[in-house]
Amino acid sequence: MLNREVLQNSLSLVIDDEHKLMLDFYERLFDEHPEVRPMFGADLRPQATMLQQAIAAVLDHLDDAEWLSRTLGALGRRHADLGVTSEMYGWVAEALVEAMVRAGGQQWTPEMTEAWRDALTVVAGLMLDAYPAVAD
Repeated sequence: MLNREVLQNSLSLVIDDEHKLMLDFYERLFDEHPEVRPMFGADLRPQATMLQQAIAAVLDHLDDAEWLSRTLGALGRRHADLGVTSEMYGWVAEALVEAMVRAGGQQWTPEMTEAWRDALTVVAGLMLDAYPAVAD
């Protein structure tokens, strides 16, 4: 079970209007996995805005399984079309959690890290469930 309160409180701790958290996330992702950089445009601000809005929307709908399945399924299909692999979801989750830990500083707790890892695992699973079946 996802901990809505911990997720929302921790996001409030690290989120900002300038999307610094999201831009730091992308910097970390590209430092660790430069092969994904070409999948993104030169200006990351629009992407950072979309990601921040998507995270907030997911948190707003944690109790709505139908919305999560439908919305994250559609997002998963778009990511599949873009060539995003299942392995990349783990890269994204790790870079995002690392950016959050850094932004949260001393106020960030291990419970927050665990809650975000759990939530991102669920999100990735719902997105990957929508990927087209691959024939063997």
